[in-house]
Amino acid sequence: MMDRRAFFAGAAATALVPFAVTQPAMAGKLPQDGAEWFTNVEVKTHDGQTLRFYDDVMKGKILLINFFFTSCDNVCPLMTENLARVQELLGARVGQDIRMVSISLQPEHDTPEVMAAYAKGYGVGPGWLFLTGRKDDIELLRHRLGFVDSNPVTDADPEQHIGTVRIANEPMHRWAMSPALLNPPALIRAIKRVLPEFS
Repeated sequence: MMDRRAFFAGAAATALVPFAVTQPAMAGKLPQDGAEWFTNVEVKTHDGQTLRFYDDVMKGKILLINFFFTSCDNVCPLMTENLARVQELLGARVGQDIRMVSISLQPEHDTPEVMAAYAKGYGVGPGWLFLTGRKDDIELLRHRLGFVDSNPVTDADPEQHIGTVRIANEPMHRWAMSPALLNPPALIRAIKRVLPEFS
């Protein structure tokens, strides 16, 4: 039997080639844009801050967004480990012009304190937010950000959640989704393809 790491790495490298859904920069808003779409629900960070999702987390930022939960023993540890390596490669840009965001699928369990311990275990640095909030608000964000499986049974099971990362240039309305388990240099290349100004 193929081990879990080999399975997910193989899926990331072959079946789930990165793809981009981009929009040109526009003066007006898109139908799925801004606080009206992404909402300003209240979220809490792993360091105890209370933020409004669109205004404080997304607006004007380049973002890498994924969903996870701390008790996950499937894809989440592999994604977090891989994204921690991506953060290392991005260096000081994370926390300056790039923000990494991981949103808990089990907010009733993943308190700021629990997430802080989780982040520390992976050596997470500044500029990477782990978010929790009300269950209904997190579900709304998951749907608005496009982390939805077409099979409702699969979609309702956190253990089968989508192992991808959303790459966004929010001010320019440019969006992409890529496997979170791509090897880190390839994920950096995916960011560069979607964000031409990235160097």
